[in-house]
This record gives sequence, structure tokens and C-alpha cells, in this order.
Amino acid sequence: MTSAAGGLRLLAVTLRYPPHVAGGYELLTRDIVDGLTERGHEVTVLCGRSRELEGAPGVLPWLEPAIDVDFDLFAAAQEASNFERFRLHFLRLSNWRATSRALARTGADALFFFNLGLASLAPVLAARCAGIPTLGYVADLWPLNHWVTAWEESSGDSPKALRLAALSRAWRIFRGLVGMGRLFVPSEFVAGELERGGIPRSDLSLVPLALAPEMERATRSAEPRPRRPGEPLRVISTSMMWTGKGQHVLLESCARAAARGVDLELTLAGDGPSEYRGRLEELAGVPELEGRVRFSGMLAPEAVSDALSRAHVFAFPSLWGEPFGLATIEAMAHGLCPVTSDAGATPEIVRDGIDGLVVPRGDADAMADGFGRLFEDDGRRLELARSARDRARSEYARERFIERIEAELIERTRGGQR
Repeated sequence: MTSAAGGLRLLAVTLRYPPHVAGGYELLTRDIVDGLTERGHEVTVLCGRSRELEGAPGVLPWLEPAIDVDFDLFAAAQEASNFERFRLHFLRLSNWRATSRALARTGADALFFFNLGLASLAPVLAARCAGIPTLGYVADLWPLNHWVTAWEESSGDSPKALRLAALSRAWRIFRGLVGMGRLFVPSEFVAGELERGGIPRSDLSLVPLALAPEMERATRSAEPRPRRPGEPLRVISTSMMWTGKGQHVLLESCARAAARGVDLELTLAGDGPSEYRGRLEELAGVPELEGRVRFSGMLAPEAVSDALSRAHVFAFPSLWGEPFGLATIEAMAHGLCPVTSDAGATPEIVRDGIDGLVVPRGDADAMADGFGRLFEDDGRRLELARSARDRARSEYARERFIERIEAELIERTRGGQR
């Protein structure tokens, strides 16, 4: 079955959907839906209950839990009862019914799912029961079950660890019985983590993320910006503020670089918990950084682009297993030289000494040294920045990304694959 225009009828399933945005996942989902629609496919989005999305064209806000809430859904899930955790992470029957209704209403040829971490595997199971092919884009490690992994990490060697090990095995068995099918992943890092978590490598296809349409448009004529005589090295970081992103390491590295004579200015774009932001403001108040640090808060995409266009260096000091890092390719496309940690998938994006500088995670001295080298040798910075810009435009182009996804969806529907 195909749409009237000759394209596919697709049901895209996720929990949050713009304007409900917690991070890059929701924006990624929107961009893929828009890209497939532009190519003539009829895409309907099934997402969490939201008064704001009721009646929105092409959107069915039927899943639970509701997404128009004023509290952190993931934190609430950690504090939920065991029964509710089971419904959030394993199987919520109401979501099975909602997906079955949506498949029947749309006559979908395939179900394309995104982050189901709090919606359970019910939508995938519903598609299986209906004989509908599935395809998923997994931009983080939610298929390993955040509930189980968080419990395991906090249990240590306690007696509870044995019960959690059994629960982890139960999750793998349940996930295998449901059958998640083919999964797209953004990096080899994510593929490796999922494989270690029991998902066969043969079920995983590497499809790196792409620039959002507004960023592609904004960077079509972007060029690396030479530093004028006497101008400080302008460093920018654009990401959510939390310990795992490592902004505290960045501030320490900037203070050390400044103490060594590097004239720099730092812009921190983003926001996060007040406790962590307070820690960052305290670090920014040391004498070495007086007048050198600006907290810009959350910025709209246009404002992010403007801020990147005024900078020379993009800093990405992440400490956690970064699945990809959209902010990095956005900065590269703007002609900035990246200085990043080696956490997660970042070294797959930034080739050390070719597209930028990659330093060990948490190493403030190494990052300070990187800033010093780029401050002293502007020609080298521009060389790295040009390579980064060219790589972002070619490797992470949106059209190429959508083509890969479209081709797999067509193959799976025509071939009757599951």
C-alpha cells in the first residue's frame, strides 16, 4: 500500500515531539519527518498525549505518559513504583492499543520509531502483531533500558545486584521476543555499546546524524574567521549544562590557559540545573577569568548560528559516552576549529590533527594546551577549521542522510522484511 502520491505511508513513533523538546532527539525526529514528507511520503506522527498537539495536522498524541507536563519525565520514572516502571520500560498495554489504532487509521506501510525509552516497546510489538515492517533510529542507548542500567550502576556489590542481573537478562529476553528489527545508529560507539548489550551487530546500520535544515542554510557561505591583531581567541561551547557535558573542565582549562598568557574569551550557551550552573559561575569568578566568560543562556537556532559565526574555536569537553554530538558538526559547518574530549563518538567526528584537536576527557591541562597552540598559530587553526567545515558539509549533509533512511524504508516495505 502506498500514498496517493506514490510514496510510502509511514507511522513515525516517539514519545516527545516538538514543541516538546528535551534535547536533540526530538529535533532529529522532526527533521526526518519533514525530510521524508518533502520526498513525497505520507508521514503521521504518533507521540505522547499533549493538549498542545491535539488537532495538529499529521500528529496523533495518543501515547502515555503525557508529555505536556512541567516535571522531568525521566526523573519521575526513576522514582516510580515497580509496576509503573514495568509499564514505562517494558510494556504499556494502552500504548499497544494506541499504536494498533494508529496503524489501522493510517494504513501504514511501515513503522519508523525513535526514542521509546518511556513509552515501552509496545509500539514495536503492535507493529509485529499487525505484520508491519519496523525500522528504528537509535541516537542513544535507550534500548539497553535506562531503568535497569541505572539500577545496576547504583547497586555496586550489594545483594540487590543479583536480582538486577536477573532483571537485565529478563529485559534482553523480552527485547528479543518483541524483536526490534533493523536499527540505525549514529556512530560506531553506539553500535559497540548496543552490541555489548546483546543486540546483534548484524541488526545495526551506521547512519551518522546530519545538520538540521536551518543550520545547512545558515552555513552555506560560512568561512573560518581569521583572528585580527590583538583580538582574543573567542571560544564557544553550546550544549546543555550538566556534569556529564564537562563545562567545569572547560572553565578550568580556560583559567589555566589564561594564566599561561593566552588571551581568550569564553561563551557558554545553554542552561541546566541551578546547582551546576552555580558551580560554573563560581569557577568563572576566579581572577584569571575575570571579564572573560559570558553565560548566554538558551539560544534559538538563529542566535546559536550568530554566536558561532563570531567565534574562532568550538569547545566540547564532554565526559560521558557522547552518542554523537550535533553541536560539534554545527560548529564545524560554521567554520570553527573544534577542541574536544575523546569521550564517546566524538573522535569519529573530529579527527585529531586533521579537523581539530582531541584531548583526553577530563584533562584540563591538555585542553588548555590546545587553546594555547591555536592562539599562537592562527594559520594552523584556520587549516583545521577549513577541514572541519568541509567534512561537516560533505559527511553530514541532510540530503544524504534522508536518502539513506528513505532507501532502507523502501527496501523493507517492498521486500516484506521485518
